[in-house]
Amino acid sequence: MAHLEDEMAFRAFGFSLAAASCAVFVAGAVSVASAQNTAINGDTFTAGTTGALARLCAATAQEPVYAAAVHFCHGLLVGTGQTSDVLHKRYSKRLNYCLPEPSPTLDQVAASFVAWASANPQFDSLRAADGLMRFAAIQYPCTARQARR
Repeated sequence: MAHLEDEMAFRAFGFSLAAASCAVFVAGAVSVASAQNTAINGDTFTAGTTGALARLCAATAQEPVYAAAVHFCHGLLVGTGQTSDVLHKRYSKRLNYCLPEPSPTLDQVAASFVAWASANPQFDSLRAADGLMRFAAIQYPCTARQARR
């Protein structure tokens, strides 16, 4: 029962934090995207899907919402990874992925994720965190020993 309560509290906190972060990014991005006709718009930031996240991670410096898009992408990459790590440690779950040493940069992970998402459009409608975890498990597989740590 305590695990269920912990998980519910964790999800509620995560949802509140994600909603607040999203509101900040969307406010700036929507006004810029409205003024400049770009493929990234407010819906891209709020969709919460793997496809939308891949579009944000693929933003180029020439796009008006580049800064918001790349920070949103990096924030979700880090947040999903840290959440997975916390849950693994808290509940002794098997690791889904194992980053190599040295760890790739956020830009490298984002580029790999974009390439994976492009090659796997069947996952575009998955929740962004679920798509990231699916990508990470394929991109950074664990050895049997690593998975048990």
